[in-house]
Amino acid sequence: MRAVNTQKQSFCPLRKERLHRGSVLVFCLWAVATLSVLAMALYSFVFQQSRAARAYKGLVLSQPMARSAVAAAFHLIENDRSPYDTLERLTQEKRLDFCAGNSIVYFFADKADNQDGQQVVDEGALVNLNLASVDILEKLPGISEEAAENIASSRFKPFASVNEVLLVEGVTKEDLLLFKDLVTVHGIGKVNINTAPKEVLVALGLDESLAELLIRFRSEHLIEPEEGSKAIASEYGISDTGALIENMRQFSLLSLRQEQDLISLLPKLSVKSEYLRLNLVAYFGKERGTRYSIVICPATKKVLSWREF
Repeated sequence: MRAVNTQKQSFCPLRKERLHRGSVLVFCLWAVATLSVLAMALYSFVFQQSRAARAYKGLVLSQPMARSAVAAAFHLIENDRSPYDTLERLTQEKRLDFCAGNSIVYFFADKADNQDGQQVVDEGALVNLNLASVDILEKLPGISEEAAENIASSRFKPFASVNEVLLVEGVTKEDLLLFKDLVTVHGIGKVNINTAPKEVLVALGLDESLAELLIRFRSEHLIEPEEGSKAIASEYGISDTGALIENMRQFSLLSLRQEQDLISLLPKLSVKSEYLRLNLVAYFGKERGTRYSIVICPATKKVLSWREF
């Protein structure tokens, strides 16, 4: 009996130690679980606050700043008496500063990604879906001859946006992705020769080699500012379509067919964009905010479309 009692007495301290360790483990697990719940709650609270802050900046700050930038852009265009728009001028960034370190950076073009990288998109250098002929439409990538005929004769015209062309039979979303950055629904059908991409020039009737030559010519042809002009520096581009043929003859040897193609293209060309795609980016200090792509008509000072990103 004494031996048995001795065993029990030696066992009790060990059991108490194990119970103590178990209690500590349970407490630690409870503490970890509690802290995890608190951390998740704190994360959710911070996330909601951050989202609310972004929404506040977007609704309360970005939009008024963007409207001010649109007014500033109209004022800038009104005081610009230049008879032409070059790619360099339209993509030149301008900055409008507000209080508390907020600002808007804007320029009169957009940027789109394609297979060759990033492409500058000028609203005045695109094919007008509402006015283009079947011959022009079917030369655009992604548009078959049947789809071109359906677009030209569509009962949904005039299209209010480029996406409305999906209502036309034979035009799919995959097709639209191929030509959406080459078309517009604004303008009188003339294309700015200073900013038109090669695909648009080919659709208008030039072969690829002549389109490439024209693009190279406008990138190397220096326009000297006229006396009394507000322009203070020379620019590369084309200032007058009337002198285009003669200037290109001096730039490169043209075949009779190429000259005829250029002559037939002249009525469809201009050197100034009638409609502009105003690209705005809001900044709050160093933090980049909402981006806007806004189509405007400088002549009437109207905003025709407004997109936020």
